[in-house]
Amino acid sequence: MDFKAYWDSVKDIPVSEKLEYQIAVLWLHPGRLPLGVVSIGDETMPVIKIPERAVNPFGHEEKHIVPVIAFRKNVLSGKTHITDIILPQSVGDIPAGAFAGCTGLKRITIPKKVTDIWAGTFAGCSQLSDIYYEGTPEEWSRIRIVHQKHETEFGNLVGGSPVQQITAERLVHIPGNEPLFSANIHFRCSLSGIRQPEFKIRTGNRDITDAFRTM
Repeated sequence: MDFKAYWDSVKDIPVSEKLEYQIAVLWLHPGRLPLGVVSIGDETMPVIKIPERAVNPFGHEEKHIVPVIAFRKNVLSGKTHITDIILPQSVGDIPAGAFAGCTGLKRITIPKKVTDIWAGTFAGCSQLSDIYYEGTPEEWSRIRIVHQKHETEFGNLVGGSPVQQITAERLVHIPGNEPLFSANIHFRCSLSGIRQPEFKIRTGNRDITDAFRTM
């Protein structure tokens, strides 16, 4: 399925509302800091759509709408009901084991801001068929996909020095990201067209969202 047909099929699905967040970085003014997804709660929808921005609930008085830039390792692992994961443009890397065990996962959008896909991210995602990538083939080739590691075997110490002799070197396969190499990759998918949610902040029956918006 090409990106236009795919997006037409999911564009009206709402952003996942049961996502739970924590502050993604530690610094002053926690209420202004970007967020990371730490749980999808009891979300049962097969399409998980992570917003680009969300209300930061960690401030004392003010509430700010801030970027969602990350999500916790293993945050979606084992969620066999998930068929689609839509990542926002604001995400910069995909942590280890993030989607491990998502045996029903078929499609995912990946922003071009992503620089690393860590070990075991797609372990068990045997049904993954389509990757919708925002960047070009050249940009995709520069993503660090962890699927092997370099190991060095050392022998005896070299006489008169603290250096050990190298007896063997090898590349060791790290399982888990094989689905990335068999899925169809659709390049130059315009994720900027993804509709972001309208967040509402209420006090009683009053909508006070505009009072808390930041530029």
